[in-house]
Amino acid sequence: MTNVPDRRRFLSICTAGLMTVIGTLIVVPVVAFVTSPLRRRKGTAAAGDDFSDAGAVNLIPVGTWTLLPIEIVRQDGWDKTRQSRSIWARVDGNSPDDVNVLSPICPHLGCPITWLAAKSDFFCPCHGSIFNKTGSFISGPSPRGMDTLEFQIRDGHLWVRWQDFRTGLKEKVAVEL
Repeated sequence: MTNVPDRRRFLSICTAGLMTVIGTLIVVPVVAFVTSPLRRRKGTAAAGDDFSDAGAVNLIPVGTWTLLPIEIVRQDGWDKTRQSRSIWARVDGNSPDDVNVLSPICPHLGCPITWLAAKSDFFCPCHGSIFNKTGSFISGPSPRGMDTLEFQIRDGHLWVRWQDFRTGLKEKVAVEL
């Protein structure tokens, strides 16, 4: 009968080991699922960064401001949201230095800015701010010129990093989401 306690102890150790393995197999995926948003960068887009595709550069008319739609994909935890925005883009040549991208949001109060081709100016219809063809402030209540947006040219496509800016301030201050 001296083997009975040894057998019980051995079976107890085996059972505890098996339960530890089963528990680990259950807990590890749950912990990975819960903490996975912490390992991802905030504000990532579908392309693996926070730039959005605005389309082929060769489809933008040369020398003309064109309002282009973009789709922003933002990830907050497990929630992935898609937002539609627009940008003003102008291409003046073949190099990336010949591309200009502006936010269509007025720095005064956030109204949409329109391009007046006949006057070669941007105009905010809400309060009458006027910006020249490069987006610099001309007149009106706006505290600064139009906000430029960061962009890249990749494989012939214009990729734009959308950014919201605080309105009503003289300096360009990005809004962190």
